[in-house]
Amino acid sequence: MGMSWLAAVTLLLFLGALVDVGVGMRRLRRLDGPPAPPPGRWPSLSVVIPARNEARHLAEALQSVLALDYPALEILVVDDRSTDATPQILEELARRHPTLRVTTVTDLPDGWMGKNHALSVGAGLTEGELLLFTDADVVMAPDAVRRAVAILEADGLDHLAVAPRIVARSFALRCMVATFGLYFTLFMRPWRASTPGARESIGIGAFNLVRRRTYEAIGTHARVRMAPDDDLQLGRAIKGDGHRQALALSGALVSVEWYASVRELVAGLMKNAFAGLDYRVSLVAGSVVALLVINVWPFVALLTASGPTWWLNLAVATAAVTLFVTHTRMHGGRGGEVVMYPLATLLFCWILVRAAWMALGTGGIEWRGRRYPLDRIRAARLR
Repeated sequence: MGMSWLAAVTLLLFLGALVDVGVGMRRLRRLDGPPAPPPGRWPSLSVVIPARNEARHLAEALQSVLALDYPALEILVVDDRSTDATPQILEELARRHPTLRVTTVTDLPDGWMGKNHALSVGAGLTEGELLLFTDADVVMAPDAVRRAVAILEADGLDHLAVAPRIVARSFALRCMVATFGLYFTLFMRPWRASTPGARESIGIGAFNLVRRRTYEAIGTHARVRMAPDDDLQLGRAIKGDGHRQALALSGALVSVEWYASVRELVAGLMKNAFAGLDYRVSLVAGSVVALLVINVWPFVALLTASGPTWWLNLAVATAAVTLFVTHTRMHGGRGGEVVMYPLATLLFCWILVRAAWMALGTGGIEWRGRRYPLDRIRAARLR
């Protein structure tokens, strides 16, 4: 029988994932689909944007936010002690656009991560009934926020996260983004976030739209003050406290150049990879073994196996490719990125192991020139 049993089990897992992802993703709302009916009254909305050394994308992103067609809109950028041209860009944009407010964080209180603190400061300085937490590199179509609020109101939600279109300039980067996106979907199962009582939750840093009363009821960003994955943890707190949330896909209405290179992507994932597995070495080990056995070994087996085992592994590889291409196309990709799927998986495994090794070995994580102790991050983790 050899390794045929492993191939058979892996095939069943992929077939189950195909059904789960195929059905689940089609349950999600789409911002670029038929619009939800407009509410009788558009609630006031505050956009809060933290910015630290965002000169590369800041002007384009802010100009798109300033062009939003939403009524009763308040826009606040929190400059989190930038050392590049960010302050000058903000000063010029504020001069040209009186509706843009800018505030500057001068120091970071003990026990806070920088971005989380900036978001908390921004929320406290705004007055909108709705809060939109977004990033300083996110580009939005003029009707993106109006469509999102219409969904929030029509579906009676307290929190709507919107997954942006990821802009990747190189083929290698598109392969990595597509691979990470698939694993994020399989791990998070975001369509389940809207199911009351389900353990799954969701949060997207590029577009977290939440009612202010909900945000204050869960304890604001103070609840997740030391979370490097603040967006996911904010969503987890909202869902865990019994509030209604959902994920929508943006199509091309919200986009972000997540990282400019594979090197940048690796550095970014190093910050969050261990956090995504709750800082548990057992989960890192289990995830790496599972990724290698399920997503890499079947392709290797096509070169080493024979007889029925070879045919089973061919079926597994076909199912894996089908799942990858289906998911990638749902997010606007072409599917050709699948040629790097096994190699991208190997790199992702290396990121998981190295992120855990570095965090445990150095006793903390480093991001944007700041160092945060691991023991304090773990102590503040949501349970």
